[in-house]
Amino acid sequence: MSSQPKTQSFIETQYQFAGHIRDPEHNPAPDNIEQRRMNIYRELFYNNIEGFVSNAFPVLRKLTADETWHAMIRDFMIKHHCKSPLFHEIAREFLAYLEDERDLSNDPVFIKELAHYEWVELALSVSDADDDELKPDQIQAPLNEKFNTSALAWPLVYHYPVHQIGPDFQPQETSDTPVFLLVYRSSDDRVTFMELNPVSARLIDLLNEGKTGQHAAELIAQELQHPNAQVVIDGANALLNDWLQRGILVLG
Repeated sequence: MSSQPKTQSFIETQYQFAGHIRDPEHNPAPDNIEQRRMNIYRELFYNNIEGFVSNAFPVLRKLTADETWHAMIRDFMIKHHCKSPLFHEIAREFLAYLEDERDLSNDPVFIKELAHYEWVELALSVSDADDDELKPDQIQAPLNEKFNTSALAWPLVYHYPVHQIGPDFQPQETSDTPVFLLVYRSSDDRVTFMELNPVSARLIDLLNEGKTGQHAAELIAQELQHPNAQVVIDGANALLNDWLQRGILVLG
């Protein structure tokens, strides 16, 4: 009996197709797909991935030479297997690639932190979190209340001033002190940031730990060994009122 050549299963064809799309240089295309069509699939897939990543990380893209950028996107496609089918999650998958799979030895020292900061803007813009918005006039004495930061307000700490990085400023060393930022989505759905100092960042931490504004301010005054605790308390009260106006705080 003459043996018939084994026919490739549909699943095997799918795996070969996906392997070629990811890494066409090292994985041949399936034999039973017209080359013209394969070229279209390959270009569409790459252009979609590259476009989503470019849009999510515009500053990183601007800082990266074309050849390096496209090599990085191809490396991402080869090494990383996305866990989510959602397009807007591609940016989060790219962060995971930078964190765990990429050789960063030739990349800017700040690449992971810059990418995270840029991703935060996208994540907040598409978030479906919904906190009960406080009207500032609902709170008569903010210092007496317990607050948390809204689900749409993220306190962040970086080693590099990521909010200042651009073509004209690319730090080569970490900052002397931590960089505290608060990124939030306002009631009109604009994502913006504010830079915090160590004291205001500490106030937010203490609020999120369940302290009242008054207790938090008194603790900060003790930690600073401030000669006049009332100055710190008044400053905390002003910050609480400002954050309430911006929709950054919710009742704890």
